[in-house]
Amino acid sequence: MANGHSAEAIESIFSEDLRGPDGPSVPQNAGWEQQELNEKQRQETEWQKEDEARMMIDGVSEAFKRPFPIKEVLSRPGKGSTLLHYIDARSVMKRLDDVVGMANWQTKIIETASGTRVLCELSVKIEGEWITKTDGSGDTDFEKEKGAISRALCRAATHFGIGRYLYNPSAFDRNNNPATWATPEGYDKMIAARADPSMYTHIE
Repeated sequence: MANGHSAEAIESIFSEDLRGPDGPSVPQNAGWEQQELNEKQRQETEWQKEDEARMMIDGVSEAFKRPFPIKEVLSRPGKGSTLLHYIDARSVMKRLDDVVGMANWQTKIIETASGTRVLCELSVKIEGEWITKTDGSGDTDFEKEKGAISRALCRAATHFGIGRYLYNPSAFDRNNNPATWATPEGYDKMIAARADPSMYTHIE
């Protein structure tokens, strides 16, 4: 006996201190460890969502930029002996439908104060957010106002990458043949090569 307590009583007191009133005690730092684990899991979830969103946006961008089949590419005389290549509004609308769906894009046509030019506001919904790009055109030689609206849509679409490659002077040679990268098949190979360098082959 020490200080009026038996060895059994002292052992019982220490055992209760370790157990706590309701059973085995939990180390004081266990709560902090659980909080840190929860915070780590939360951050990992957010990073995963950000990666998925980034992949979604990258996928939409790549699909928009994909060259059109050569049969859909039109041309008209440019300066000198050059040809200007372009696509029509139907090709643009089909590309939008195919990539984001018909419910996820819309247009607004605005006539300028002078009445000689129209603006097209093209809005595309990506990852729940509406993104708007605007461009315009004056009356064309073909169907005047209708032609201006179609061209304004095509020009607004280039801000999303649709048909933008047609402005590249190296997209077609002097014989009007497209470069390999300016074809759907060549573009697909180029994208695949970026994702897997072991698949890389020279692309002209």
